[in-house]
Parts: sequence; C-alpha cells; structure tokens
Amino acid sequence: MSTREALLEHARAAFAQSRWSAARSALQDADAGEPLGAEDLERLAWSCRWESDPAGFIDALERAEVAFAADGTAAGAARMALEQARHHAMMLDGAVALTCYVRATEHLADAPECAEHAQAQWSLAFTLMEAGDQDGAEAALLDAREIARRVGSPGMEAMAVQGLAHVAATAGEVGEVLPLLDEAAALAMRPGVAPIHAGYVYCAVISVCRALCDWGRATEWTKVSTRYCERESIAGYTGLCRFHQGEINRLHGHLAEAEQRVLQACEELLDINRYSAGWGYSELVEIRVRRGDLDGAEEALEEAIALGDDGQPGRGRLLLAQGDARAAVRSLHRSLTDPGFLARERRVFLIPVYVAACLAVGDEQAAAGAVEELEELARRFGTLGPAAAAAVARGHLALHRGRTDEAIAALREGVRMWSEVEAPYEAAQTRVLLARALTADGDGAGARLELKAAARLVDEFGVAVDLDIAPERAEGTRTVRTFLFSDIVDSTRLSEAMGDAAWEPLLQWHDRTLRAEFERWSGEEIKHGGDGFFVAFADADDAVECAVAVQRALARHRAEHGFALSVRIGLHVGEATARDADYFGSAVIRAARVSAAAGAGEVLVSEDVVAACRREVPVVGERTLELKGIAEPVVAALVGWDDRTEG
Repeated sequence: MSTREALLEHARAAFAQSRWSAARSALQDADAGEPLGAEDLERLAWSCRWESDPAGFIDALERAEVAFAADGTAAGAARMALEQARHHAMMLDGAVALTCYVRATEHLADAPECAEHAQAQWSLAFTLMEAGDQDGAEAALLDAREIARRVGSPGMEAMAVQGLAHVAATAGEVGEVLPLLDEAAALAMRPGVAPIHAGYVYCAVISVCRALCDWGRATEWTKVSTRYCERESIAGYTGLCRFHQGEINRLHGHLAEAEQRVLQACEELLDINRYSAGWGYSELVEIRVRRGDLDGAEEALEEAIALGDDGQPGRGRLLLAQGDARAAVRSLHRSLTDPGFLARERRVFLIPVYVAACLAVGDEQAAAGAVEELEELARRFGTLGPAAAAAVARGHLALHRGRTDEAIAALREGVRMWSEVEAPYEAAQTRVLLARALTADGDGAGARLELKAAARLVDEFGVAVDLDIAPERAEGTRTVRTFLFSDIVDSTRLSEAMGDAAWEPLLQWHDRTLRAEFERWSGEEIKHGGDGFFVAFADADDAVECAVAVQRALARHRAEHGFALSVRIGLHVGEATARDADYFGSAVIRAARVSAAAGAGEVLVSEDVVAACRREVPVVGERTLELKGIAEPVVAALVGWDDRTEG
C-alpha cells in the first residue's frame, strides 16, 4: 500500500468516527501530493466545516462540485452546489447563494429522482417563507418530504418535516406543530443520518419550541442537541445550542450567565452563520436591557442591525427604557408588519412590548387591538408564557382605562403565571403594575406588599425594574430643539491632583461662566451632572453662538490668568419628547454621543445643526463619526471659535 493510499484509508476511517481534525489533516496531506477525488473532497469539506474552517469548507465544496460533474455524478454535483448555497445564505451573501442554487437545479435537470431534489425543494421553501409566502413554502416542503420518502432519505425527510413545523408555528396551527417536531426528531435520530441533517433538525426543534414559548420542551431538546454536537465533535451548532441556553438563562433571571453564553455563541457564529449571529445579538439586547446596561444594549443592537436583524423585541424595550415611547411604537409596528417567518415567529414576544409602548403614548385603540391578538395567540399556544403575557397586557390596558378591579384581577393572574414559569423580570414588572392598581383602588397596604415582593426579585436576580408606582406620566409633546452637552476634560484627574479645597471653587467658577452664556443665548438648562451640562435651545443659531461664546470665555480666562478648564461641547438638532422639564429621544442621545466624540476645547456639531442654522457656521473641519449605539455613521463639523474666525 502506497503512502497516499494509507493516508486516505486513515482519513476515511477517522471521518467515519467523527474525528474531524484527524480526517482533515490526512485528507489535506493526501491532496497535496495528488488532487483528491470527488467523494474525498466531500469528506474534506465536512471535516473543515466541523473544525470551524469555513474557507476550507467552501474551497472543498467548490472543487467537489467540479469533480462530481466531471465524473457524471449529477446528484453529487447538485449536493455540493446546494451546500454552497446554504452556507452563503447563512453568511448573508444572497446573490452568491442564488447563483449556487441555480447551478444546483441545472445539475438536477436531467438527473433521476434523488435526495438532492428534496434538498432543492427544502431550500426553495425557506426562501419562500422569508418572503412571506407560507402557502408556497408548505407546498415545497410537502414535495420535499414525499421525494425523501420515495428515495429513502430519512435525513432529508427530517429536514422537510421540521420545515413544516416552522410553517405551522408561523401560521398559528399549534395543534399540528408538536407531532411534526416529534416526527422530525425521531427521523433525525436514525442511524446513518448525516450530522448536517441531524444537527439542523435538533436546532430547528428548539427554535420552534421557543416560538411556542414551550420553554420546558426547549430546555429538554437543548440538552439533547448539546450532547449530540459534543458526541459528534460538531462545531457551529454548538454556538446555536449555547445561544438557546442563554435564552433560557435569561428567562429564569440568570442574566450574567445568559450574557456570557450568548456573547460566546455570537463569536462562534460570526464566521459560519452570520444570520444566526444577528439573532444572537438581538437576544443580547434583551439581556442587557434587563440588566439595566442600556449602553451595552445599544452596542448589541448596532451589531444585530449590521447583520440584518431588526433587534426586536429588545429594541422596543430599549427605546422605552430611554424614554422614547413613540420611537418604540414605530419600530415595533414595522416589525409586526414584516411578513418574514422569523418576524412572524417572534410576534408573540413583540406584542407585549408593543402594548406597553402604545399605552405609554396614550394610544388605547392600538393597545386594545394588540391585546386582543395576544389573547388569541395565548389561546392557540396553550402554554403559560403567552397566557401570562396576555393577562398582564389586559391588566395594563384596564389600569390605563381606570378599571382598577379588572386590572387587579388580570395582573394577579399574570403574577401567578410568571412566578410559575420562574421568570423573575416579568414577575417583578407585573408586581409593580399590580401595586399601582392597588394604590389606585385605595389598598396601600396591598401595594406595599407587592412592591416588597418585586424588590426581593430585583435584589436576588439583579433585574433592572423600576419600582416607582406613581401614575404613568403623560407622554409629553414632541418638539424640535438643538441639544448641547458639555463636560470638563480630565475632570477626575484634575480634581484628584488639585484636592477638594482648590477644585470646588474652580468648579463653581466654571458653572457660573457657562450658565451666564446659557442665559445670554436663551438656553434652557435641563441637567447639571457635576462637571457637565445638558442644555436645550429653541434656535440652532443661538445654540452654536452659545457654544462658541463658552469656549471664548474659557480662552480669555486662560490668557489672562494662565489657566482655565478645558471643555468639550457637542450639539445635535432634532425632534424629542418634552416631559417633566426634561427631553427624551434619539436626538438627545445623538447630541450626547457627538459631545463625547469632541476633543478638549472643541465645538463639534452634527451636519443637521449646520443645516438648521440661518447664519453661516464657521466650519473649520469635518469628521465622520462611528457613534456607539447608532448604526449609521454621523457626519459632524468642527466649529471654529478663535479670533481668526470672528467677525
């Protein structure tokens, strides 16, 4: 036996035993001497795939397709093209995926019926599902199942059946889903089913259980999937398993563990499945909002959006936490009208947040319609999670309408069910609503007990739940303002170096100097954070003039006395919600981010501010800023303010 033959024999044995590293190494060594044949190239492809080598995976698939075609094996060539299409679709390379799919259909055009015909129909079905064509997807999957049965391919039959479960779940035909899931799982467990089919089915079963809020079943199948992936040494699906474990951790309030797992899952998925990585970052938004880490939630949302996911429902929760209920309503409404199957599967999670957002802006009619749909979904699903969410939404609406008896009954039901599910964040939120309803009904003692119970959950699990039970504030009015943020550069270092006795008078001088300019230019001081200010202006020109005047005042003091504090200033103009002597919304956040990007002694303004000014702004430079929590780059202008730009 030659050295190459020995390498190939060793590689094939290792491959059969799921020893992917050994198989890949031996196949690559054999390939270096003489190009591998089609079947060994296919083995090399999957060895690379399960060793997290996406470049090697695609290269071997492409070569195997050519080799199978040259051998006249149309089914093998089609199989390789379809796997390329699947990989490129998961990596969000849609045009490349479509080209590979078309090439596969050309290989199959004159081929006898085979499992690859079923695979092609399966791929078509999920494209149709994403486009919102549920009927077309179901027809393609039924066709795939029948082909798989005729040609004796349990792996492809399992794939088709789990696809039908997805269709049934998104269509709300819950009674059909569980039998289909059980059937798919049983097929995937048969001996000889390829890891790609078995692993995909296991993950899909978990995904559908999650969509139905059947967390117990999802937990069971997550354990099965994890064991399978570990036994078969499969990388990639372990990332999806980790992601689903993180979701379950989040539900039960184990937020630090959930964040760690989901972050690791996202890192694993970025190189092999960017589609699912986007989903993972959306889950990270949910986790971080629950932890009260709004900056971290914005960062995760930016990553999700960059990967093509809309970040819901965490995006809506984040906007509500930031005080921008109108933006939350708009973003959630867009997601609820998305016909894609992932958006439809998420619907039961989006609607409760949408109800809260609608009530925050006073839109009872939209909230009532959403509550009605949520109650119908809860009835169809028959699981505790949707039933609890529906009870809370119904109670929240009743409280908003002043029907305290109805609100108390529904919210008590919600507390009971969320406690049974062991969901501390949801239970604490519901108890706060219940305390508010009890207070409105004159039962202060009952309200205090509910607040104590909510506080215990907050302390035990570290969930960020506002325990304030004051009546919900009026939404406020939407108005356009130019927002200015300032802060002292290196204030912490300076205060420590100077000591309190010297620092306090200097800080008081800084505050008097800036406030004099705010008053001079009609600025409305909103907040004072120790070493910085948040100020709103009705006129953009006044805002810019004020910022320039502040820097000039500091420069004069520096020239006359040898020292003055260095201050950075940033401005942005936009619509925000005015409420309780404060402003809320994305325009405020952008202004703060622009200010943080400014340097010592600089006035940095967004291009929107320059456009809003009637007078010419003395721009001396331009920057493109990548701002935290904002998906698109922001163009900002550096405003000149020294003597050379005066007059």
